[in-house]
Order: sequence, then structure tokens, then C-alpha cells
Amino acid sequence: MPLPIRSIASLTVLAIVAAALTLYWQWPEPIAARTDSASPTQPGAPIIASPLLRQPAPTAVEQAAPAAVLPSMSGAEVDGELKTDSGGNLQLDLALRDYFDYFLSAVDQNGLESSVEALLADAGGRLQEPALGQLIGLLGDYLDYKRASLALMQQPLDAQQQAQPQAQLAVLQQAFESMAQLRRSHFSPGAVEALFGAEEAYARYTLDSLSVLARDDLSEQGKAAAQQGLREQLPAAMRASEERQSQALAQQAQSERLWREGASEEQVRQSLALSYDPSTVERLLLEQRNERDWQQRYTSYREQLTRLHSNGLSPADQQHEQQRLRQRLFNAADQHRVDTYDAFAAKQQNSEPAEL
Repeated sequence: MPLPIRSIASLTVLAIVAAALTLYWQWPEPIAARTDSASPTQPGAPIIASPLLRQPAPTAVEQAAPAAVLPSMSGAEVDGELKTDSGGNLQLDLALRDYFDYFLSAVDQNGLESSVEALLADAGGRLQEPALGQLIGLLGDYLDYKRASLALMQQPLDAQQQAQPQAQLAVLQQAFESMAQLRRSHFSPGAVEALFGAEEAYARYTLDSLSVLARDDLSEQGKAAAQQGLREQLPAAMRASEERQSQALAQQAQSERLWREGASEEQVRQSLALSYDPSTVERLLLEQRNERDWQQRYTSYREQLTRLHSNGLSPADQQHEQQRLRQRLFNAADQHRVDTYDAFAAKQQNSEPAEL
């Protein structure tokens, strides 16, 4: 059962807010990183250009190099991969973006400077010139892009657009176009395709699917046929992934409907068993049980928070009592998620038109 446009748009807005909070750090000016092995401006070491994508025979770098240890990543294996071609140039692909994001995901816990230093130390043990200089140049562009994308995501939402499904779709389309233009202003066309091509292809497919669902001139059968046509235009691997995701979303929607209607856990288990093996069924049941519990606790938290803000306490006392409430209802691992949901709730309240 497809999700309504308004639900999907709300989830998308929540994802944007969550991403913005995750990236809420002070991005530096374009970095001038130093390494012991080479300088990025050394002759013969191009910073980054689309010709990197035209070199033949990419090969994964075989040099083993442990990542510089960050407190939050101790014992973790580095995500992503650094590859060079036969000419020693850096190969641009999604694995390289994953490599950047692996280190930058630690910024909120370890700070930007430490995270970038760890990345450069790790890369310095894996790459030689010219690839190392090319990576350093690309990293500077990537940090600038992250900073600009954060500013873009923090732009306020129009309350009237949020309330109208068709306007919501227009907002999502505009957000996609703005992000696509932003990427092209920071990277070469080849780098955009290598780092973001798959993501943008799937985003276009999703927006086109939402447009189909919003059409009043198509029957349900016509909409299904149009969506199937869009799906068939996806690359094979992405198409298979989308089909699995669609199945998972449909099953999740079915489970949520059963829970809302008061079904027992055994009835939900039987429904899940139509699509999944027994071990997966039990794992999904546990996840759904935990999620329902979390949502109930968060609802209780918001209700108590509303009462707290109306009891005449000073702002300092309100803050103190709110912190005590959070500590009572949520463990340390939940605090970041509470921050995200609170920020989303505040953004919605700020976007609501003031009552006359």
C-alpha cells in the first residue's frame, strides 16, 4: 500500500532536519592540508578534474594502513575504499564518498579538525602521488559542499506549502533541483556523476513516482502501470533494490495498520511470515516492538513537556526540569534522536501562522 504524498513529504522533511542536525558543526574555510609525503600543489599532481574518470583499469589500492584512531571509532573498520587507476590517479566513485563520510561522521563527537586529521593520516598511508594530492583537493571541495548543503537545508519551510499535498511535492522537487545545482557548482560533471549519480537517479525516480500518485487523470491501474514503467528505467541493480524496498515499505505499512487496529503480536507475526523467513520475522517484530515503545515514550515526553512549559517556572527551571524528564524517559543512546524530533517539532511550530 503506497504511502500518501503528505506522509512521504513529512518523512522527507524529517530526514532533511535530521541530516542538518547531524551536520551541525563549523565547517572550515577551504583547507590547505599538509602531509609528510607531498604537497597538493606539487607539479605533476593535479588537484581534481574529470579526466580522472577517463583513465582505464581502476585498481584498488593494496597498501594496508590502519586508520588513525578516533575515540568513537576505536576497533571499527573503515568504510569505503580508495582506488587508483593504472596511471596512479585517484579513482572517483561512491566508495570514495563513503570513505569521506566515514571520517566526517565522527565530527560531532571528535571535532572537525581531529576527524580531518584522522582521514588525512589514513589516506597518507594508503595513497601515493598524484592520487594523494587529488584526494586532498577533493576533500576541500567536499567540505565546502557540506557547509553549503547545510545552509541550504536550514532554509525555512513555507507553512502554506507544508499544508498542501501538491505544494509539498513542488517543495520536494525544488529541493532536489537546488541540491543538484549546488553539487554542480562545487564539483566537475564527472565527479558529480561518480559521487552522487546513483543517489540522484533514485531521487528522480522517487519524485516521478510521487508525481504519478498525485495525478487525478489516472486510474489506480494506470498509476501502477506508470510506476512500473519508471521502475523499468532504473539500472538493474537499483531496480532490484527498489523492488526490495517497495516490498519492505508495503509490509511495514501493513504491520502498522495491524497494530493500529489492535491486532495481536501473533497476527502481525503471521502477516510478516508471508514475506520473510522465521528469523527475519522475529527480528522485525523486535524492531517494531522497540519502535512502538520509543514512540509511546516520546509522546508521553511531549505531553509532559507541554505541561511543564505552562506551569509558570522560570526559563532556567524549565530547562532543568526538561533535562530531568529526558533522563528519566530516555537512555543516553536515545538523546540524539530526541534532539532531532524536538528540532523538527520546533520547526513545525515556528512555521505555523500566528493566530489572529
